Amino acid sequence: MAKRYSDAIRIRETKSAYNIQTEESNEWKNFIPNEQFNEILQKVIGSVSNKIVDEHRSFWLEGTYGTGKSHAAAVIKHLLCDPIVEIEDYIGEEYGADKYSIIRESLYALRENVRLFPVTMYGPCSISNRDDLSLQIQLHVTQALHDAGIDVTVQTDFDNFIANIEKNPVIWDTIISNDAELQSYAPDRKKLIKELKDKDASSAVLSLAKNALRNSGLHVRLELENLCKWFFEVQDELVKNTDYKGIFLIWDEFTDVMDLDIGASLLVSLQELTEATMRSNNNSYILHIAHPSALDKLKADERTKTTGRYHYMHYNMEPVSAFKIMSRKFMHEQDSSNPAYALYHEMTDRYFAQMREVYEKYAETSNNPMETLEDLKSLFPVH
Repeated sequence: MAKRYSDAIRIRETKSAYNIQTEESNEWKNFIPNEQFNEILQKVIGSVSNKIVDEHRSFWLEGTYGTGKSHAAAVIKHLLCDPIVEIEDYIGEEYGADKYSIIRESLYALRENVRLFPVTMYGPCSISNRDDLSLQIQLHVTQALHDAGIDVTVQTDFDNFIANIEKNPVIWDTIISNDAELQSYAPDRKKLIKELKDKDASSAVLSLAKNALRNSGLHVRLELENLCKWFFEVQDELVKNTDYKGIFLIWDEFTDVMDLDIGASLLVSLQELTEATMRSNNNSYILHIAHPSALDKLKADERTKTTGRYHYMHYNMEPVSAFKIMSRKFMHEQDSSNPAYALYHEMTDRYFAQMREVYEKYAETSNNPMETLEDLKSLFPVH
């Protein structure tokens, strides 16, 4: 039998800073949307819906440190990429009210047809020269696919491996000699190249070559001019073999990339990929998260061209009701069959009825009195 408040209430743990690459399960659901975020979400939904040509673009989210833009981006990622059953509770809690019907319905309408595959990058990603850009995007995409248990092989991979084997004969002689399984299919370089060119056997051999390369600790570097072709070949394979309709590449702390001596040239290298996401036949997107200073090194005309390729969105720190923030620290029992559920709500309703006049005096000073009343009510029993 429920006897303590702790039988019906738990404290939600939160962190001061949000890391999109190391987030814990359901940590994103601590986020409290505001009007600013809802405008951004609607813009994202409009772009990903791919119904209006001029709206179909990737995204650049800029804001100063501590504004919560990384957490906001994580929410967008989950709303676009998670199975619908895993986001319904958040949508119901945050967008269940009638005033959010447009956002709620447009989000559900989008998700009936579109689910994106998430890939996250953070900071400079060990990039020290221009050619590292394609390698790092390639590595992050393939690692995300591997972690999701998805095996995608595209034509660019075959071409890339063949070119790499021909360019590095000594290295591949060593790799083949040290991997018995690969050696059983291709005892030397010439046989390996022949097998990779053979459409009937190439996929199995390429998998063996990838495993052998991975075991060696080396990587086949995707040439920068092939990055765009490879990226959208992966997209098309995802569409063909999974329920994903495209890739959602989120690059947090992109300011650190732009602060590199080669930062401006890296942005130019990304131009082909970014512009390709604007084509109606593609449904993949890039989201850069950066500080306002990220574009300071660019000339005015270059900055204008850059921002024009994205939905360039500002994210400011906006005040949120202290009552709302406090109420989110409490996680209430949701199972109505649990005795603690009935007892808690009985006590809450009784107390609220006695103190409603006091609550209303607090609430009438807020922008949304009815919402503030609900936040105050959910704070029981700390009143």
